[in-house]
Amino acid sequence: MSSSIPTITLSNGVQMPAIAIGTAPLSGSTAEAPQSNPNYVGFFPERVTRSVHLALQAGLRHIDTALMYRCHEHVAHVLRQWFMESSTRKLSREDVITSKVFRPPAPGFGLDDTTVDISSLSVEEITAKVHAHFEKCLVELGVGYVDSMLLHWPSAGGGAGNATTKNDNDSSSGSGMVKIDHDNRAKRLAAWKVLEHYYNTGWARSIGVSNFHEVHIQHLLDDGAKIVPQINQLETSVYIQHTKIIQYCQEKGIAVFAFSPFGRGVMDMEKDEILLEVAKKQNVSPGQVALAYLVQHLKCAVSFYSSSKERMEGNILACSVHLDPEDVTKLEMLQRSASWGLPSPYTLT
Repeated sequence: MSSSIPTITLSNGVQMPAIAIGTAPLSGSTAEAPQSNPNYVGFFPERVTRSVHLALQAGLRHIDTALMYRCHEHVAHVLRQWFMESSTRKLSREDVITSKVFRPPAPGFGLDDTTVDISSLSVEEITAKVHAHFEKCLVELGVGYVDSMLLHWPSAGGGAGNATTKNDNDSSSGSGMVKIDHDNRAKRLAAWKVLEHYYNTGWARSIGVSNFHEVHIQHLLDDGAKIVPQINQLETSVYIQHTKIIQYCQEKGIAVFAFSPFGRGVMDMEKDEILLEVAKKQNVSPGQVALAYLVQHLKCAVSFYSSSKERMEGNILACSVHLDPEDVTKLEMLQRSASWGLPSPYTLT
């Protein structure tokens, strides 16, 4: 298999690598459970420096981060090292940095200066806060501009650890029955207009949203957004396929960016009989099959966290796995109505 990473062309022509290294190692993952402090709940930004360095060594050129993760300085440290040795390490500013702002607090995970208390702030206060947080991202990352900036969350509520069994495949969910809070709707638009401002000034090459369903996005457009989001980042895997949202995004020319493609290691993909069957046929691992399905069939970009260079290289190779129609049909049947711990976008008002 070839180790080349495909790119996704955004609606404005920006080329986004389809595989990104995530930067949110957290205590909710079995793979990242703390040994010395089992009572700790939150992120581990100190682990990001090594992970990003290994990712760049492995050939990844897309870094997916967020203000809430508290790791911008760690990413900046690695970037400085690589830019200083660009003649040998082959990193340029043409490579892609994605970050996110506008995230409500989540107990144990977000600090006051990295989150936005959406429920208690006015529209004017939201505007000021998102301006400040956007510029804070640039300062912490040590860059003049970001390649992508996303609104991290559509509304207050729903953090890591709040599992839900509702998604867009449940009969009780879907675009015709979702609840929308009108205050949140106005605040989303205010935050989006801040991103439009920085896009127009050149401080972001692309802008988008995260954890939005199709009604959230449509309301932005109906309410006066001048730019259609170029990206929508969602928890997406062979188990959580978000058929309605992905179809809507594709119709609007919005690239889908999947996070938690392995369910943070708690979904036992390596034991799934269908994944094992397809993996044996393709002579690859179940995880590579799962990634290939997202990139090849669902046409998603994918972000994952790993501290293993070998695993990163294996995930890159997944881009070259060619699933046949029989494989795809089997994998489509894996859809289920549960996540590793984040709520469905349809529960967010």
